Formats: sequence, C-alpha cells, structure tokens
Amino acid sequence: ARSLGASPSACSPREEVSETSSGRVSRSRETETLSSATMSLSPYERDFVLDGVDQDLRVDGRGRLDHRAMILELGTTPQASGSARLRLGDTDVMVAVKADIGTPPKAYPTHGRLSCAVELSASADPKYEGRGGEKAGAELARALERGLLGASASGAASLSAAASGERSRGGTNNTDNSHGAGAALNMQSLGIQKGKTCWALRCECLVLSADGSALDALSIAIKAALADCKIPKVTAVAGPNGGDPTELELDDDPEQCSRLDVSNVPLTVTVSRIGDAHVVDATADESAVADFAVAFAVDARGETRGMTTTMSTNTSHNKGADLSSLRVMRKIARDVCGGLHRATDAFLIAAASRTMEDDEEDGDDEDVHGEDV
Repeated sequence: ARSLGASPSACSPREEVSETSSGRVSRSRETETLSSATMSLSPYERDFVLDGVDQDLRVDGRGRLDHRAMILELGTTPQASGSARLRLGDTDVMVAVKADIGTPPKAYPTHGRLSCAVELSASADPKYEGRGGEKAGAELARALERGLLGASASGAASLSAAASGERSRGGTNNTDNSHGAGAALNMQSLGIQKGKTCWALRCECLVLSADGSALDALSIAIKAALADCKIPKVTAVAGPNGGDPTELELDDDPEQCSRLDVSNVPLTVTVSRIGDAHVVDATADESAVADFAVAFAVDARGETRGMTTTMSTNTSHNKGADLSSLRVMRKIARDVCGGLHRATDAFLIAAASRTMEDDEEDGDDEDVHGEDV
C-alpha cells in the first residue's frame, strides 16, 4: 500500500478535493442533479456557518477556497485488481476495481466496459440505511459514470458549453458514446475478441464516513484505483477441432500485466454558493446552508466532461444558478482541478516508481509510505 498525506493550503490545490454534499441524485434533461437533505442546524449554528463564509474564515479555520487535509492510499484491497482509499477530513471512501471477462457493447465490439457502484455505509449517516442508501448510491454512481464515460446527451454538452462561454457545437448526433471516443479510458485497450469478449471493469465504491465532499473524494479514489489496476495478459487459444470454441488463457505472471492510461480520467470539483460567496470542499454543515452547488468533472486538459448540480431542499434559500454564476464557478473548478490533477499524477508516478524499486529489491514485499504534498 502507498499512502500520501496532504495538509490544507489556501494557495496549493495539490491537497484539494471539493464536493457536493452526501446527497441524492436525480437526472434532468440537461445535467445531473443532486438533491441534498438539509441537516438539522439551529438558527445560531446556521448564522455561525454563514458568517464564517462571509468573512472568509470558515468554522474549521479555512478560507473559502481552502481544502481539508487529504490522505491517499493505494493497494488497500489486495484481492481487487486495483484499489485506493481517500480520507478528506472526516470523509472516508474506498474504491476497489474488479476486472472480469464480459461481452463488449454492441456498438463497440472491440471495446471493453466500465461501470461504477456506490455503497453508503449506514454508519456514515443514518439516512443511508435501507433504500435511502441504495438510492443515494445509485445516483452517485451515475454521476461518476457521467464523467468517466462521457456525456451522450446534447443538452448536457450545451449546458457545459454555455458555462464555459462557448457556443454549443450543433449538428452532432446523440448516439451513445459511453464506451467509445467519449470515455476517459482507452476502452479499445480492454477488448479481447471482437464482438465476443472484453475486460469489464467495475469500480466498487464504499463511503465509510461522510462529512461533505463524498462525490469529489470518490472521483480521486477512482482515478488512483484505476492507476493501481493490473490487467492480466489474455491469449485466445483455438480448440483442437475446427468447430471447438476458442478458450481464453490468463497469464498469472504479474510482470505480464498491463496498466491503464488514466491521464484523461477526470476529477470532480464541486463549488458551493453560500450567500454571495463560493466555497470548495464544503462540509456537511456548509452544504446544508448552501443555496446550490455545481460539481464539475474536469480532466487534466481542463475540459469539463460532466456537470452535476446540488440544490438545497430548503426552498427559503434556493436561489438557483444563473449563467454568469455557472461561468464563475466553472473557472474556480478548473483552477482547483488543474492543481489537483498535477498533485495526484505526481503521487501516482512516485508510487509506481517505488513499486518498481521494491519489486527489484524485495520481490513481492511492500511497505507503507506516507508523504506530504
């Protein structure tokens, strides 16, 4: 396992994750929508949170664009093909990537598959017990897949373009490209036999504790887990007779495994509007008093791959998002996400380098390392 520690900083987005509150998701025609349950805060507590944001001195001492300390670990689930754990303040998430043989999509017979599943522990929040947790998990999974697999709805693309101040490109078709060119991974690298078999990757996510930023924390853990993923070498072997079905042989040699290119995997940064100010990495209390929030899935090139809105259930302070606010929030998200990508990539490169050195010196033995960013 590899671990990294990060301390909060106002100017270095290296340690930053931002978030939409641990909420619920429902799909609209133009964008994903997370509906967050308002927490029970007393009027005094609400005023205290709002005053802190207004004065750029939040309850925990951070500025509006500061993030909590982050600890990232790799290889936390040995039986998985790849895994990671991220702790962001009191938010704690784990991701395990399972690689199985599946059937490729009909539209892309030479490609593989990618999906997400999210489970929210009842210990993280009592409202996640039973169907409440199932619904919230399914909605979070859909929001994550939207960034990983690419938007197929022209409405979402139009809204994203509007937020960036660009004109939407007309004339594009609405064919589902979720496992094609729009995907963050090279899905063709997961193909095995055209139209018959492929690698099907499933990102199994677990929210152990939630104090805001669950969606964004999961996006970082997913990128790290995919980078940690090892895909076995597969050889198709024809049967002894001409009519016999082809068999697949998996090479158990770890040195023959391939790695995924995660350079285009987006990270999610959520910007919350609280009063007249914008806040990143909102805690659960801050999310409860926010007017709205927008989560931007942004890749390392600064391209917005998906948007998810969070509206407060308290209609007394639901002001909604106008286009100018979206553009400001998108710029904040891009600036934060750029540094976050650089920090995450630097950590993954260093971890891979150490793994190679450990393999040469100690065989399969591994140590746990901690680093400050």
